[in-house]
Amino acid sequence: MSTTTLTVRMDAELKQQFTTVVESLGLDAPTVVRMLAVQTVRQQRVPLSLSANLEVNSSENETLDFLDSVRSDWGEW
Repeated sequence: MSTTTLTVRMDAELKQQFTTVVESLGLDAPTVVRMLAVQTVRQQRVPLSLSANLEVNSSENETLDFLDSVRSDWGEW
């Protein structure tokens, strides 16, 4: 499969805030953008309902563990 580059322009403060949130979820910005693209194509809609709590509870730990297992099984999104 060949790959291509997507360049997104945004305000520097928004980028920093976005990076902070996705890193609190154990992800990085390019991975989240790829996840959004994959789910948009699969669902034929823009699926936006992610959230982050700075305090991680047990269900969030389970979600992060699941994401780690998917990443190890399937590689990057």
